[in-house]
Amino acid sequence: MRRVQGSRWIMQYFAVAVASLVLAEGILTTKWASPLANIGNAGVLVAVHLTTIGFLTLVMLGALHQFVPVLTKKDLAYPVLSGFTLILVSLGLFGMIAGFLALPGTVPGGIFPPIPWILPMGGALVVVGVVLAVMNMWVTMGRAWPWTLSTWFVASGLFFVMLTVLAGLFLALSLAVPTWFTPQQVQVMGGRGLAAHVVGGVAGWLTLTAMGVSYKLFAMFTLSEERQGLWGWTAYVATSIGIMTVWVARWLGTNVVAQVGWFLILLGLVSYLWDMRVLFRQRKRRHLELNTRYAVIPLGFLVLVVLGGLLVRLGGMVTRWDIALAFLAVYGWLGGLVLTQLYKIVPFLTWLTHFGTRLGTGRPPRVQELVNESRDHYAFLLYFAAIAVGTVSLGWGWTGVFRGAMFAAEVATCDIGRALYHGAHPRKDQKSFAVF
Repeated sequence: MRRVQGSRWIMQYFAVAVASLVLAEGILTTKWASPLANIGNAGVLVAVHLTTIGFLTLVMLGALHQFVPVLTKKDLAYPVLSGFTLILVSLGLFGMIAGFLALPGTVPGGIFPPIPWILPMGGALVVVGVVLAVMNMWVTMGRAWPWTLSTWFVASGLFFVMLTVLAGLFLALSLAVPTWFTPQQVQVMGGRGLAAHVVGGVAGWLTLTAMGVSYKLFAMFTLSEERQGLWGWTAYVATSIGIMTVWVARWLGTNVVAQVGWFLILLGLVSYLWDMRVLFRQRKRRHLELNTRYAVIPLGFLVLVVLGGLLVRLGGMVTRWDIALAFLAVYGWLGGLVLTQLYKIVPFLTWLTHFGTRLGTGRPPRVQELVNESRDHYAFLLYFAAIAVGTVSLGWGWTGVFRGAMFAAEVATCDIGRALYHGAHPRKDQKSFAVF
């Protein structure tokens, strides 16, 4: 079968993404970025956007440039655009960071002299980069109609990333040049608009896309049949409709409708988790590799997010525990899932590049031989333990413990980054085949 064409920029996406995560974790170890003290200050905003745009979004976009062609069995529509997307989103993120640090003194932050246009200009570059990526993906997927369940998840995630970056651009304008808006509009965008921005980004773009990709990847890595049944479609329909309901309700300020949307989201996530349980139980590969074995932990974190979200919705526990659950969703469920899957994806792409075209000329190394699972699993254990401690410390207001947990997470991420680097750069003795 002919190998479909993806993008040659995938590794660069992953390198920028992991570097962004390390930088975000480093910022969160300082007193400058304390979510419990002021979630809207410049340090927290920088760390959050380094994580959500620099790490998660760039990883997702990079992976989709390779994953969508595999999913659709069609070549990527415009491979050259993937490089422009990486450059534009990276430059835009840099501009946003500078913009957060140069906000006027009336806004939390402002360690640079006030330069109002940096933030919206950075946001505009991110929007353009995302538009190019979404166009690339949608044209590619449009050639493979009708869509599978995974494709529907990815397509819906791409729809929400457009909503998220556009809403973010308006938020940036309201912060940088508030005179363009009425005081009521600024208040709405800073309250309802911010809530919708977070829901669209974390739940709509990142979670829906992660769910869709995991259906395909877990089936491949466990040698299971790809799930296409009732539980999967229930997960997709309930989650996507629920997210859209909450997104609209947040803009309109209708809390009752938002509650209905939240429970639809919880129903969809429960259906997804049950489907993942069935997939793992029906797998043909009994001994799982590190990336799949440790992916169970992020799924477990998602269970905690669902249960915690239900308690918060029913019990009215807000403020610190809302922040703690959001942290667990971003760093535990999404971040953990991404890091575990990168541990397989990076050496697999390296293997295809160095050895896949030379099969039959000698004995190639196995993909697993490009990494060292017995050594590297300690880094994943440390990362997940740090995120668990960080979540509890946020919930109980233990600021010092949270900083210590983020330092441990940073150490673990650096070690995982080292493993990924070696997985992407085989030793000289691995680059040549052993002759029979």
